[in-house]
Amino acid sequence: MEIYTVQNDFLKIQVKSAGAEIISIQDNSSEEYIWQADPDIWNRHAPVLFPIVGRLNGDHYYYQDKKYQMNQHGFARDKEFTLESQNDNKLVLTLVDDESTQEIYPFRFQLKIIYQLVKDSLQISYIVDNPDSENDLYFSIGAHPGFKVPFAQNTNYEDYQIKVSPEDTHSRISLKDSNIDLSQEHRVDNQDFALTHEAFVDDAIIYSLTEPTLIEISSEKTDHQIKLDTGNAKFVGIWSQYPEKGDFVCIEPWWGIADEIDTDHQLTSKYGINQLKPNERFEGYYSISIK
Repeated sequence: MEIYTVQNDFLKIQVKSAGAEIISIQDNSSEEYIWQADPDIWNRHAPVLFPIVGRLNGDHYYYQDKKYQMNQHGFARDKEFTLESQNDNKLVLTLVDDESTQEIYPFRFQLKIIYQLVKDSLQISYIVDNPDSENDLYFSIGAHPGFKVPFAQNTNYEDYQIKVSPEDTHSRISLKDSNIDLSQEHRVDNQDFALTHEAFVDDAIIYSLTEPTLIEISSEKTDHQIKLDTGNAKFVGIWSQYPEKGDFVCIEPWWGIADEIDTDHQLTSKYGINQLKPNERFEGYYSISIK
């Protein structure tokens, strides 16, 4: 495993080749903003979710009448990525299918992840190519960055809040036993809330998105803020571990979502799935800013 560093006058990031996972975001005062993967609470930093997001109902799916097993969030987070390029402010890592992925996911693919620093913002792109000349590619992808809270001295977890803008009515999707219950989907006028561990007693807070949405972690006790722009994501999840209590919160832009509680298990009809024709390309993007 390699660890790559990219730095400018505002931010320093570190990404490991294992899972192409962000393991550190620091500002120019060396303040850390990424959760440092306490194994007793949650042992990851910011995993990449591919080729599924969330959990399959029963941890399996069917494709062309064959049953495949796959664990929550897929396999990319545990695979070694290859360094394609690196310069002062940009890092490109790549994952392609192999025999081990074909056993549980019978598709050819190329996943390219680009991390680029632009002033006080980290811009992330997910590029998925279908190199197959005959077969369509079905996939989901998502980000799962965990942010350290509190991130300012002399503040506590409960001093922070989540703010969502624009102040528009969003559609909230409910979870039931790690799968989504679309019959309970409902409109929510105000998505802002005070950050408490108990806010996640029912698992992640999930919204369906129709436009780029800015989600802010902030406190009246500090001028520092974390802002995540969901870019062209279809969904966003806000999550922290419960009943175990870790000083972090995840803001997760997704291009895909967990199975429905009444799924037919067919990958081709999975709710929120992306479909690429032969030789087509998908690009998802979002950004993290430290203010």
